[in-house]
Amino acid sequence: MDDGREGVGGEEARAAAARGAALRGGSARLPRGDGEPHVIPVCPVFDGFDTVYVDIGPKYRTAKQIAENPRATVIIDDYADDWDQLKRVILRCSAPPATDSERAAAWRRIRRKFPQYRAIGWQPRLTLALRIEEVRHEGITG
Repeated sequence: MDDGREGVGGEEARAAAARGAALRGGSARLPRGDGEPHVIPVCPVFDGFDTVYVDIGPKYRTAKQIAENPRATVIIDDYADDWDQLKRVILRCSAPPATDSERAAAWRRIRRKFPQYRAIGWQPRLTLALRIEEVRHEGITG
């Protein structure tokens, strides 16, 4: 549904983000207070404009760090032995928590893309609204 937002970085960047988020999984690089990089697996969903949603555990060190420094880089890739077939999108994002109706909409998308969540009774935890500020991609075209 078009809500009037322009989307991230123009049509090419938005198409790359959408195709990247259509892949099944990736990882998020999150800051730690001590400067050490921290990587967690994520199952991303894209809103079609400028936000990717992921869910993380609210009690972990990651949640504390993201509250102190709400930045994330998400890498979503699809490996192939034929390197001409490699696909990758890198999203640099601000990372506020999704709340209220935005969180509910994010979880409708998450459950639609990943029915496994429903099958195991997974409930929303800390859902991040990763606002895309920069898109880089390879092997993913619009």
